[in-house]
Amino acid sequence: MRISVMTLISISKAAELTGKSIPTIYQHIQEGKLSVSNDKVNTSELIKLYGALKTSEDCRRENEFLHNLTLHLKRDKERLYQINDLLRKSNEDLKQEKDKLYRIIDQQNSSSGQMRQIYPNIKTIDNPIKIERYQENDKESLTQRLFRKLFNEKKPRY
Repeated sequence: MRISVMTLISISKAAELTGKSIPTIYQHIQEGKLSVSNDKVNTSELIKLYGALKTSEDCRRENEFLHNLTLHLKRDKERLYQINDLLRKSNEDLKQEKDKLYRIIDQQNSSSGQMRQIYPNIKTIDNPIKIERYQENDKESLTQRLFRKLFNEKKPRY
């Protein structure tokens, strides 16, 4: 669309061509930065105030870009939900493992206490089991393993 310098256009069209919102255009009219005649704005004033106007092709490309960006953000959001679900499940699994280890420790502690009651003269060697919270046998962290699992990637070699 080609616009001549002295063309009068509607406020909504002015907003579209400048990339501004309709309320912004009205605000600039109230502030005296733009004049209006029969709800029409002079394009030459728009160019002076906002610079070059957008063409319909510019608007189409911008809308296409925003549409693609929205699609990518939706996909990323879904991936983040999947990762969050995996982390929650992993957290539950870790809690269950921790509970199992505590039960084993309790059983070992109670059985050694029973042995002392039955055989008080026997010397026992107390060998406490240490549970280190975030110890990994692997060099890769839990988060890295979850990402690999989520995206079906092979384990990296170090």
